[in-house]
Amino acid sequence: MTFSFIIPYRNREMARVRNCLQSIQNQYFKDFEIVFVDYGSDLPIKMQVEELCGNYSQVNYFYFDVRYQLWSRAHAVNLGISNSKGKFLIIVDIDLIYSPHFATVVHSQIDEDHFVQYQCYYLPENEHDYQNLDFNKPYPYRVSSVDMAAGLIAVPRKKMYVIGGFDEYFKVWGVEDLDLKKRLQAIGLSSKILSINQLANFHQWHPSAAQEDLMPTLWLSAMEKYAKNKSLAPLPYLEKNNDFRRPTLDFINGKSIVGNFTFEYPTLQSFVKFAQLFYSLNSGEYLIVNQLFETIQVSKKSRLGGLFSKANNLLEKVGISYRITELFTFETEIISYINIRDFLFYFIAENKNYIADYLLDNTHLQQIKCILLKA
Repeated sequence: MTFSFIIPYRNREMARVRNCLQSIQNQYFKDFEIVFVDYGSDLPIKMQVEELCGNYSQVNYFYFDVRYQLWSRAHAVNLGISNSKGKFLIIVDIDLIYSPHFATVVHSQIDEDHFVQYQCYYLPENEHDYQNLDFNKPYPYRVSSVDMAAGLIAVPRKKMYVIGGFDEYFKVWGVEDLDLKKRLQAIGLSSKILSINQLANFHQWHPSAAQEDLMPTLWLSAMEKYAKNKSLAPLPYLEKNNDFRRPTLDFINGKSIVGNFTFEYPTLQSFVKFAQLFYSLNSGEYLIVNQLFETIQVSKKSRLGGLFSKANNLLEKVGISYRITELFTFETEIISYINIRDFLFYFIAENKNYIADYLLDNTHLQQIKCILLKA
């Protein structure tokens, strides 16, 4: 088999997936497979996308139950590589709609000594006619950069095994593609660029991934710093045995989560206590956090507080936004959801060798559930 299109995926809408799969299925060059890696989608979405994949004859669907774990495109793609058969690997972004000439052109350019980078137009939010895109005409849209967006790439399979695949330290968003390119070049591969004028593909619009609710503070900077200082030595990821037993999911599937650690003020001291407690665990023991983050809590209102309340009501009636507060009626220190979430993200990323399994549920912005199983 010539090509394996490898698609890493989690919880994206069905129309987007259908557009991508249909564009690959429509290729004029037919010697390929599609390896669809569902990296821990929620179970209702898993059922939908698995059924959708079944409509395409060349799709091999794989589900890996990494629910409530950090998104890792690097790990997802490595899983796809391990389950693929093609001589050359095409790394796919689920947002893309490919030209029907795509595989034909890539086949004419790629060999064992080169990797091929390709480009796409970023469709604007107001572009909805995805079914009638013209792959033969130029568009006035922003084009992906081959330097800063190196994830659109086709690679000889053997060379991916030489370098050991993507570096799975990278999680959530960004940088793993630039690291891959650097490591491919380090073993002697050269890049061939298929410009947007040679081959037009399209990226379906979505909101920016660089949002506060999707990643912790300065996460991208931390990933970039790691990439800058890391070794280019081969990695072990494609050779390892991926064991997806998830004992922490028992707490979601029936057991009630009762936290045995609560973050308190002062926050930095609480971080130290959390780390000390985790490192003191024996193998097979759990550290559990189930914490609510509420707005400022008012204690019993004093007589002075009642006067302030009346004054505030009068100010509101005359259109003045200033408010008077009685400091003694409020907690003077509040544990921040953002600070705790960020700490747990970094703690999990930096301690993966000590964690046998984990669960991090921060989908509700006023509550965090975290379960760490000591390796």
